[in-house]
Amino acid sequence: MKYPQGYIFLNEKTKLPPLDMLAKRFPAGADIYVRGVSKASKVLDDRIALLEELHRYAMKKSGYQMQCVVFCGTAVSELFLIAHSSSLLKVYWIDSWDQAKKIKQLSKHIHCAMELRHYIREVRETYSALTNYIFANTGQTLTGDADIERFFSGRDWGTTTEAEIHIRQIAKNETRAGILRRFDLEESEEAQL
Repeated sequence: MKYPQGYIFLNEKTKLPPLDMLAKRFPAGADIYVRGVSKASKVLDDRIALLEELHRYAMKKSGYQMQCVVFCGTAVSELFLIAHSSSLLKVYWIDSWDQAKKIKQLSKHIHCAMELRHYIREVRETYSALTNYIFANTGQTLTGDADIERFFSGRDWGTTTEAEIHIRQIAKNETRAGILRRFDLEESEEAQL
């Protein structure tokens, strides 16, 4: 499939029409791909999986199930939006092979951020075990570790590290998350004609 590619993520329960009817909701001749319906494409399936992972992380929706319609073009068609506006989750874009490679690299950093979250949880559990042991053996609570307690308390209330915040923002920026029409690409296409 050519570039730019739009990846429209919809609620998993969305009923899509047959592929030939779906194609009519996009400009004539636009390539479309629906995983499990179109002829299988490992490249597109892998990109969909990466973008699903990115969506779950960036939008803080870890258990979200979704389906995806991939198309070649610079805008989500109005006909498609009218038919599926209530089930539209997010639109992501891949403009080139190089950008696809960047998103794959970003995926590795998302995994690192998820590991960081896991390690912070482990540190907290270890710290808690230590303080409980100290209290059980001495009867004293630790009062000199206010910063670490404040950090753990913040995590309880949803505070994230600055690194996690930046990775989420980079993920949204890199894929132009939520943009329905790419005017920036339309101008460059017109200049080439």
